[in-house]
Amino acid sequence: MIKNNPTTAEYAVQRLADLGIRHVFGLPGDYAFPIDDAIESNPNLTWVVCSNELNAAYSADGYARVFGASILSTTYGVGELGAMAGVMGAKAERLPIFHLVGMPSTRLMRTRKPLHHTLGDGEFNHFHQLSSATACVSTILTPENAITEMERVIAIALSQRQPAIIAIAGDYAQMPVIGNPIQGVPLHQVPPPKSNPQELECAVKNILQRLEQAQQPVILPSFTLLRYGLTEQFTHLLKVTGIPYATTRIDKAVISESHPLYMGMYRGATSESALREYVESADLILDIGGVLFDDVSTGHGSARLDREKIISIHPHHVEILSNICHINSQSHTYSPVWIGDVISNLIENIKPISSKKFPQPSPITLEKNASQAITWQTLRATMQNFLEAEDILICESGLSVAFLSSLLLPKNCSFHNQTLWAAIGWATPATFGAALANPQRRVILITGDGAHQLTANEIGTMGRYGVKPIIIVLNNGIFGIEEFLAGNKSNIYNVLSPWNYAQIPHAMGCENWYCQKVTSLDELNNALEKARLHYNGAYIEVILTEKIPPALSETIYAQRYQLLPIDTYLSSG
Repeated sequence: MIKNNPTTAEYAVQRLADLGIRHVFGLPGDYAFPIDDAIESNPNLTWVVCSNELNAAYSADGYARVFGASILSTTYGVGELGAMAGVMGAKAERLPIFHLVGMPSTRLMRTRKPLHHTLGDGEFNHFHQLSSATACVSTILTPENAITEMERVIAIALSQRQPAIIAIAGDYAQMPVIGNPIQGVPLHQVPPPKSNPQELECAVKNILQRLEQAQQPVILPSFTLLRYGLTEQFTHLLKVTGIPYATTRIDKAVISESHPLYMGMYRGATSESALREYVESADLILDIGGVLFDDVSTGHGSARLDREKIISIHPHHVEILSNICHINSQSHTYSPVWIGDVISNLIENIKPISSKKFPQPSPITLEKNASQAITWQTLRATMQNFLEAEDILICESGLSVAFLSSLLLPKNCSFHNQTLWAAIGWATPATFGAALANPQRRVILITGDGAHQLTANEIGTMGRYGVKPIIIVLNNGIFGIEEFLAGNKSNIYNVLSPWNYAQIPHAMGCENWYCQKVTSLDELNNALEKARLHYNGAYIEVILTEKIPPALSETIYAQRYQLLPIDTYLSSG
């Protein structure tokens, strides 16, 4: 509830709290003190003070993946730029982080004198211009514009599911807003975008015609279905149509992988052979959500999908005869058309489709008489057995996700990886944010030691705020993905400083965590069982006997990564 006569900072903070967000990640700073105070005094919000601004941005990213949106707060210049790489990652991965930035007072800025946290040149707009590049919308609030600007910013950020920058000068932040404050609604009650009725009707009619003609249709759903809260609608569409679906890696577990129509993960030449054959021989591919077909998800250029057989239902428009690479495009676009309206209309009008027999995935199993060595293969099979329904699995970019993304997840187990932005170090703070967003679900982090070293100081924050993740650190002593991509040449620059990882939680004040270093398969299984039963957080350091997964070295990843241009990702038919 917005109080009477709120200041600009109080109003901005409360208007975001109206969405149902309950935590604010960030660090205090003198230019941001009015915002910091407004957050602390708001009864609906908890100030979450992180180790640094980059970690705060990554934590907000993880929170937004689970809740749907998040708030980040930093000071001017050094603070907002420190968070910049993390917020940019959220932009790439379609996550609405509302980034509050405290600026110097207008009185100070008018003097044009050199101030701390500036370049000393009397210019105060540099940083706002830079940080605005991380967002789909930005604003500088004043008492006069705060009410209208907050509505504009929230609407655009939620429509695009991307970050927003909200800057407030120190003096303006403490002045009352002018006008009648607006009481917002929770995130799930925010009305969706509107479709043009004629464009919607034509788009749906064309899709239905193509589906009626198809003999072997396939659905590829996008992670944007998660971002826009459309997974239940999509599940209903599957039930009505009976069309099987696969996901690319960036879209993994967009709905439960226990669904009977799930075929597995499509990733070009590195897919299971039966799955690849079925998807690439489909006479119609229904892309629901706007699949990115990024380099990693397409097996680094090895995907062979006929673009003329793809119908792409993006969040705000529909493309038929899509040319994903935008080269010699002959596609027809229907816009503005809201994806939720398209799915609803298809559910109402589509006829069930008799699909051919399609491949289905199997859980990874441990080989009989497997050795006690912890290899990538035995680790993968062990984790397959450890995962449970409703888990939130967060997998760091690099070798961790390259080898473990093939896990078949149990019912309603969520999977999160920063596939597109791929900033190593993201996963540890993102785990913290995810755990705060939904403390009822078990959160598991799998990270390599190299990535973990970048952001491990957020472990202490986890202890402070009482989250209880299970953290599994894979220790091979190197930046593994960099070593692989560099050609496995044992470069010195890929060698890590040795850490005593299992001692980190205790050193950072995490009380009563279960911590263990394991060197054999029996030790790993024993540690996982103790972690499962433990009432608090758990931290397991796993000593790997292999630096690089042998099977990975046989793939085409490195060659494709370095040599193939983007227009080879999809065939021209």
